Amino acid sequence: MAKDKNIRNKKSLLQKLRHKYRLIILNEDTFEQKASLRLSRMNLYVFGSVFFVFVVMIVTGVIAFTPLKYYMPGVGSIDVRTQLIEVEMLTDSIQRQLDKRNLWLENFQMALSGKLDSTFFISDSLHPLDLKEVNIDYRSAEEQAFKEKMKDDPILTSVQSEIAAIAVTDQSFYPLTFQAPTDGIVLAEYNVKEGHYGIDIAGKEEENIRAVESGVVIISDWNPETGHVIAIQHKNNTLSFYKHNSLLLKKVGSFVKRGEVIALMGNSGELSSGPHLHFELWQNGKPVNPLNFIALEKIN
Repeated sequence: MAKDKNIRNKKSLLQKLRHKYRLIILNEDTFEQKASLRLSRMNLYVFGSVFFVFVVMIVTGVIAFTPLKYYMPGVGSIDVRTQLIEVEMLTDSIQRQLDKRNLWLENFQMALSGKLDSTFFISDSLHPLDLKEVNIDYRSAEEQAFKEKMKDDPILTSVQSEIAAIAVTDQSFYPLTFQAPTDGIVLAEYNVKEGHYGIDIAGKEEENIRAVESGVVIISDWNPETGHVIAIQHKNNTLSFYKHNSLLLKKVGSFVKRGEVIALMGNSGELSSGPHLHFELWQNGKPVNPLNFIALEKIN
């Protein structure tokens, strides 16, 4: 009996779900029939479920693939995320620049104190090479002609006499003559009283800058005032500095030969007002006048 009752209940439920109803739309004033729709409970459930799933999919798609998702709790806006990325990149860039500047200051302080030695940077494979035996002359034809022209000049003769005097009083300064760092005219000379510890050589943009003597690069970096700077450690605690370059061609630790191109002339740094090379020579932590050791043309 109970089984038959359950069967009757199921049939009754199915009949209710399948029972047809008519939905009629009438004009309120005239009661004229405007439209009618024949439905069952089953149709309403099916249509309602399909419509609900469709709406959920549409809403999910709109939130997932449009900027609306940034208004959801826990999701930052696109502007904030972009700013965070930019701040992170800027912080990383500043850190790299700070590391470079600290390295430059450390090398510069050690260079001025005369604590750097070129043998420290040369690898074991280069140790057998005695720098005293390196005497490769890279002088250009123009420089040779200029030296021939100036060999009898009284000023040059006076400079050579001063060099000879230095050679007698200070045998540690070697060599007594250097390769000219670039082709050009000296616009500003060495003047310790004015704080100008080198010479300014005017030339063409992108002119070759050459190593005045063989040695090891200890600085190859940039700073706001003197722009792109490269410095070379030579024998007997002798240093040469090349400033305001447009491009540096050698890295720290590189061994360069006399006359080898190490940079290109430029106008970099706040203290530069035109294409030129600011060149300095230091020996035992003290600046010396480069014109005492290099033959260059000067403006009268």
